[in-house]
Amino acid sequence: MELQKQSPDEDDVVITGIGLVAGTATDPEELFWQLNDGASFIRQHQEHRDAELPASVSGHVDEETVRKLASALPEQAARVGAAGVLGWHAAVEAWKRSGLPNLAGSDRVGVFAACNKLAFAPDTLADLSRLYDRQAGTFDLDAYLDHREAVSDLPDDLLQFLPDTLTASLAEYFGLGGPLVTHAEACAAGGVAIGSGYRHIRSGELDVALVGGAERLTTYSIVTAFPALGALAPTGDKPSVEISRPFDKARNGFVIADGAAFLVLERRSHAEARGAQALARVAGYMGTAEAVRITSSERDGATYAACMRAAIADAGLNPSDIHHVNAHGTGTQANDECEAAALHLVFGADAASIPLTSTKSSLGHGFAASGAIEAVLSAMSLREQVIPPTLNFSEPDDVTKGLDVVTKARHCEFDTVLSNSFGFGGMNCTLILAKEA
Repeated sequence: MELQKQSPDEDDVVITGIGLVAGTATDPEELFWQLNDGASFIRQHQEHRDAELPASVSGHVDEETVRKLASALPEQAARVGAAGVLGWHAAVEAWKRSGLPNLAGSDRVGVFAACNKLAFAPDTLADLSRLYDRQAGTFDLDAYLDHREAVSDLPDDLLQFLPDTLTASLAEYFGLGGPLVTHAEACAAGGVAIGSGYRHIRSGELDVALVGGAERLTTYSIVTAFPALGALAPTGDKPSVEISRPFDKARNGFVIADGAAFLVLERRSHAEARGAQALARVAGYMGTAEAVRITSSERDGATYAACMRAAIADAGLNPSDIHHVNAHGTGTQANDECEAAALHLVFGADAASIPLTSTKSSLGHGFAASGAIEAVLSAMSLREQVIPPTLNFSEPDDVTKGLDVVTKARHCEFDTVLSNSFGFGGMNCTLILAKEA
C-alpha cells in the first residue's frame, strides 16, 4: 500500500475533540480498544425479552448509565430528552477534549446535530392521544404549547422529544451564535451533520463546528414497529453476540442500538493559533439523495458508488488513494448487497486489497448516531493505525466475494478512511478522513 502525504493547508478541517457513548462505554478510547479486542455490546434487553418480542437483543445503553449521565446535566439541558442525555455527554466531552475556551457570542461557531425520531414511550403516547382530533385527523399540539393549563395533566416534557432541542440547548450552553442545524436524514444523519459542519468551515463561514448525532431507539414502540419492515434480525435461539452479521452470507437484518458521538471540527489555522493538537482531518464529503425506493437503493450499487466517487473527488483524491473503508454495513440483505456492489464499482480490482470493516457487528445500528460514532472510530483508527474487526463474518455471498473483510483487529499503515452512511429514503453520505502528520 503506497501512502501519499499531503502538505497541511491552513484551511484544512481538522478534528480537535471527540466524545462518545455506545453500549456500556462513555469514553472513546475505552470503546475503541474493547472493539479491537473483539468485544460485542449487543445483548438481551430484558424488558423486550419479557415481552417476547421477536427482536429482543439490542446495542442499548442501560438505564443505570443513562441515570448517571442525566445526573450531571446542567439547567440548560433539562429538556434534551432520552437521546439528548447521551448526546449532551458526548458533545461536552468533545468540547472539553478540544481545549476550546468559552466562545460566548461567537458567530463563527456553529452546531450541527443529528437526531431522527420522536420515540415516545407508550404512556406518553396514551396521554398525547387526548390531543387528537379524530374528525380533523390532526393533533392540536399548538394548544398544548400555548395553553398548558388546559392540558395540565399531560407530561411537561413534550419538548424532550423534539430532535432540535439538543441542538438549541448545546448552543445556549456554550453561548454559540453561528448556524444551528438539526439533521434528520435517517441512518445517514450523523454523517451528514459532520459533512455540513465541514462544508461551513471550508466555505469560510465558520472557524469551529460542533458536529455529531444522538439516538435512543431501543424503546418498546420502536422495536415492535421495525420488524414489520423486515429490517430487524430476529433473536431466535442464537447467542446475542452472533446476531449482527454484516456482509456475511447468513445475515438477516440489523440490530437496533442507542448511542451518541460528537466531534469538534476546526479550521487548521484556528487550531494551530491556539496550539491545539489535531486527531485527524476531514478531507472530503458528499451527501446525495435518490428516489429509488424508501427502504433500499439500486441493487447494482450505482447510487452508492456515485456518492463515494463524489466524496473522493471532493477530497482531491483518486479511488487508489483510499486505504480503508468503514462500511455502513448494517447486516440487512439489501444494504450489504448494494454497498458491496458499489465498492466493486468504485475500486475495481483494488477492492480486494482495501480493508473493510463494519463496527455495527459489535455495536448495532444507532441510526443518526451511527455515522458520528463511526467517524470517531475512524479518526481513532487513523491515529492508532489499527482497524477494528467485523464480528460474525465467516462466508461471503456472491456480491461480497473479493472484498477484504477484516475479522480480527489489523495493525497496518494507512493514511485515509472512507466512511459510509446510507439511510432510508435514499439519503446517502460518504466522509473521507485523513491521517494527521
